[in-house]
Order: sequence, then structure tokens, then C-alpha cells
Amino acid sequence: MKKNKVSPLELSALRRRAEERLEKSGEKDKGGALSPAEMHRLIHELSVHQIELEMQQEELMQSRDEMEAGLERYTELYDFAPVGYLTLARDGTILEVNLTATKMLGVDRSLLKGARIALFLDPEGIKSFNALMERVFSHKEPHFCECMLVHEESALTLQRTVCIDAVVQDDGQSCRAVLSDVTHQKQIERENAALQATLVHAEKMESIGRLAGGVAHEINNMLQVMLGNIEILIATGDLDASMHLPLVDVRNSIMKSAEIVRKLLVFARKELVNPTKLDLNTSLKEMGERLECLLGDNIRLTFSLGEGLWSVDMYLPQIEQIMINLTLNARDAMKEGGDFFIATRNVQVDAPFSQSHPEIEPGDYVVVEVGDNGCGMDKETLDFVFEPFFTTKPMTEATGLGLAVVYGIVRQNLGAIFAHSTKGKGTTFEIYLPRSTSQDISLSQPDAVHEGFMP
Repeated sequence: MKKNKVSPLELSALRRRAEERLEKSGEKDKGGALSPAEMHRLIHELSVHQIELEMQQEELMQSRDEMEAGLERYTELYDFAPVGYLTLARDGTILEVNLTATKMLGVDRSLLKGARIALFLDPEGIKSFNALMERVFSHKEPHFCECMLVHEESALTLQRTVCIDAVVQDDGQSCRAVLSDVTHQKQIERENAALQATLVHAEKMESIGRLAGGVAHEINNMLQVMLGNIEILIATGDLDASMHLPLVDVRNSIMKSAEIVRKLLVFARKELVNPTKLDLNTSLKEMGERLECLLGDNIRLTFSLGEGLWSVDMYLPQIEQIMINLTLNARDAMKEGGDFFIATRNVQVDAPFSQSHPEIEPGDYVVVEVGDNGCGMDKETLDFVFEPFFTTKPMTEATGLGLAVVYGIVRQNLGAIFAHSTKGKGTTFEIYLPRSTSQDISLSQPDAVHEGFMP
């Protein structure tokens, strides 16, 4: 609080009392009154001193105001800084803390002072923080660590990542620490890493597709020559019966090899097709009985088909191939029985979603969702599920081309497929197929915007 300035009346009274003391002092020293000239000189000097005192007092008052304003600015900068400031003892006890840090920790400042900062850290964070304090006080050098704040007893349940920068103070018994909230930054880093992994996977699948396509073409050419010669030999009536059966076996093996080559060409998107405008709801209903036969009696098939579903431009045998392959996979994942569902809906993919999922362009899509509650897959298996010849079954039971064929068909039709699975809980595939370009887009509205099971 500022002190009141001395008024002119008070200064005049001081001067009068000073003059009286001077007169008395002069009488004692000289035994008589001062001359008018001496009195005038003394009064003049007193006036000069009075002016000097007033100026000094004004300067002191101004300095005090500046100090108070500076302290107020410092307090404001300290308390409302974008980072948290703390003063910590050697054992991590909080000695001083600003308002930003109290908000980050979710506890009132009066309750924080004297508390251990370890109370607000997860177990791994406590280890990192203890190592930080040991280094700061032992080596007398700045250091930092990252920790997770978790304090469920506070007003807010906190789960944020912070970076703690610490440096020892001159007394050697305490340190200054800065808390920076890097939760958003870490989230961006995770999203960028996931996006980078998606791009790498897409590039890998493209490379595998090009390789598979080239190899399949070369093998197909050789198989055609072999099959032609075998057919000529079998058609020759002069062959002995002992030679006829081996040649038939060779021909059957060539036909099986040709089927594998065809699947590789589908994966590589080299198969020639003639797409037509399809109503997927109708096509899927017509396939229902066939799919139930594939599933068996102990697996229940349910449909959830969206109303007003948009049409797609696609070759009908391709959608049939997709559904058969996914149905067989689901059947193998539910040895003891279970539920298998097929759902459809309209979805509008926007630009932000497309940026985080580069496999798919913005626009209108029809989504076919196929899922089961079978054994599921772990993340390591899920990462390779669409690659050709990858299978968790014995090679005598599967070629590992079922999902590769599905992937190739979807990509050939400018769509995208996403797999989601939890070990022991089941698997879901989401297939995005572009809306038919020949349909009036004003007739129906999307059921959702970039909605689904995607991460």
C-alpha cells in the first residue's frame, strides 16, 4: 500500500519549529539574537533543504511505485506463464509453485506446497523423475525427463504427458523445475507415426502387387504352353493306358497352378472385368442362402442392410468372390460356432479423414461391413493379413490368397478395406466401395460422415 505524501502545511510547521530551534541555539551560542542577514541566510538554506527533501521523497515514492508495478508484472508472468514453474527440494517436495502448475496438477496451491510431486506421477514416471533428480543434484547440470501425470483424487482425472526440465539452484538444496504439457505433441507424433506406417504398408502392398503381377504373367505363359502340350498328348489315341493317367494328373496340377496364378493377377489388379451398376443389398440377399451353406449349421448369419443404399459400379462375380472368401475365413475362425453378420450403409468420407487414411479419397461410399465373434487376431497377424501367401493355417489347408484376392478386388474398384480384430473377440472387415457415378447424388443422404470402426 502507498504511504500518504507530506502536505505543505506539515512542511511549514516543521520549518517553523526548526527556525525556533535555530533562534534558541543562536541565543545560547552568542548570547544575543541573530542579525536579519544571518536569519535570512538560514531560512534560505532551510528552504533549499526542504525542496531537496521533497524531490527525494518524490523520487522514493516513484521508485516504490515502479517496484510494486514490477513485482505485480513478475507475479503475473510467473503465475500465468504457459508452463508450470516449481521449486523442489532434494526429495521432490514442492516448495513453490505457480498457478499454471496447479492447474496442470489439478490441486489448489495451498495443498500443493509441502506435497511430494511423485504423488502425481505414474510408476514409470516416478522412476524417470527420481533419475532426473539424482542427475541434477549429483552432476549439477540441467536435465529433463518425460512423465505421465495421473492423480485421480484431484478435481480432475488427469492423464497427460509432461516434460520436466530441472536445474539446481545456487543453494544446492533445491532446484527449479519447468513443467511443459506435451500431451498434444505426443498425440500428433503418434498420429504421424501411424500415418507413416500406413503409407509404408500401402507402398509395400503396391510393390508386392507389381511383383506378383509380373511373376504371374510369366508363369501363366509357361502354364499355357505346358497345358496345351499335355492336352495334345492326352488327345493322342496311341498312348498307353499307363501313360494316360499320369498325364491327366499333370493336367489337373497345371489347372490348379493356373487358378493360383489367376488369384495373383486379381491381387495385382490385372484381371480384366466389366463392371455394371449394382444394388448391393439385393446382391447380398440373393447370396444369403449360399453363404449359410458355407457357414454350416452352428453359425448364425444376420443381415443389417441400410435403407436407400447407393448403387456401386462393380463386376458381380467380384462381390461374390469377396463375400465367399470372407465367409470362409469367418467359418474357420468359429470352430465352435458363433455369429456372422453383414451390414451395409452409406458414408461420406471427408478431407480430414482421407488425410489420416491415405488409402481412401474423399467422396461418397457404400460400406459393406462383415464381422464375426470368432478367435480374432493379434496386431502382428493383422499387419500381414492382406499379403499374398500369408496364412496362419497349415499350407496343406490354405494358400494364403483368400484375403489377398479380396484386397486386390477392392483396390481394383478404387475402394479401400480395413480390418479390425481383437484376440479372442472376433474380426470385422470394412469395405468402402465408391458410389456409382451414374446415379443422381441428390436422391439419398449418407448415413454417416467417415464413420465406422476405423482407428
